[in-house]
Amino acid sequence: MPRRTPEQTERLRADLIGHARVLMRRDGASALTMQRLASEAGCAVGLIYKVFADREELMIEIAVSELGDLGHRMAAWAAESGTRTISENLDAYASILLDAETPALVHAESLPGERLTTRFAESAEASTFFDALGSAVTDYLGGEQRAGRVRREVDPAAFGFMIAGAIHNLLASGPGHPRPTRAQLSRYLSAVATTIESPPA
Repeated sequence: MPRRTPEQTERLRADLIGHARVLMRRDGASALTMQRLASEAGCAVGLIYKVFADREELMIEIAVSELGDLGHRMAAWAAESGTRTISENLDAYASILLDAETPALVHAESLPGERLTTRFAESAEASTFFDALGSAVTDYLGGEQRAGRVRREVDPAAFGFMIAGAIHNLLASGPGHPRPTRAQLSRYLSAVATTIESPPA
């Protein structure tokens, strides 16, 4: 049998990651075994081990994939300035991070820290996420300011830093820490929007 090309291997990896994410969202992280994944993907277990050394590597790659998805969603959100209300848009930003189904990221603390950190550092997908986390809200508010919907004296970078930091803190702290309900958070973000919005013409 001819050897797979690098492109074919990458497609296989992506396909298996996709099946693994479906399995984890449906049945939970504990359900992800190589045998269950093989059944989900309709392939032999041995094929999975040809592209992933072990379950930990597979979980790390799923986490990387989830980060990439979140990064692309944040970047797309930032480009939507001028649509809906600012309050609605800030709430939508919070939903991207807080309501996304990211089972591998939820369980990332159970993965080998050094191995995870090294993979994140070299991953374009993770880079997309961290870049968007640092700039998406600032870019969005800058767009709204150019459109005349945010007051000229507002500093988009300062508000972007505070909003993104607050949401990321909720994401990183997890459900066991004191946190507002989603309704309370929406009210807080609406208050921020009212503070920075240009007055009605």
